[in-house]
Amino acid sequence: MSAWGPNAGPARVLTITEIAAQEPLIRSALRGLGVRAVDLDDVCQDVVLGAWMSSQAGRYRPDRTREPLDALKRWLFGVCRFHVTHYHERAFRRREVPVDDPWASTGEERVDPGHVGERIDAGTALMAIAAMPLWAREVLVLAALGHGGTEIASILRIPLGTAGSRLRLARARLARKLRRRLLR
Repeated sequence: MSAWGPNAGPARVLTITEIAAQEPLIRSALRGLGVRAVDLDDVCQDVVLGAWMSSQAGRYRPDRTREPLDALKRWLFGVCRFHVTHYHERAFRRREVPVDDPWASTGEERVDPGHVGERIDAGTALMAIAAMPLWAREVLVLAALGHGGTEIASILRIPLGTAGSRLRLARARLARKLRRRLLR
């Protein structure tokens, strides 16, 4: 038994033509795995290219006990499953808005992105943070990097309560500084 399975044979390199000839099978598998019709061409292209690259890397090892075409179809279905898993996890799929005008469906007025009260300039925020004391900068940066209170306390080697207090005070101080800068 090899690491590739009980009956895996030697690696075989496929041509792009051999893979593209299986496009009807790939499209059928993708539809069955839940790929929307509007995305079918893109995901099919990803599968064909991914299968070819995988074959070039030596990852296509057909089962010697199966017919060559059957082994190829089974392997391509596995490649389809891999790509469909990533297709469903992509950020653009999770945040896609399936309407022409997203503001029309909310019933709210459009927000003017240039309105000073609605937007914080990144340069202004960075200058405000740079002007803060070291203890405040440390906790703000660690919190911005996604660390929780326990992690901040551990990294800075301070008690958990102190880390929480410093973070609360630093956020309040930053909010005051930004408010003052915006009112200027």
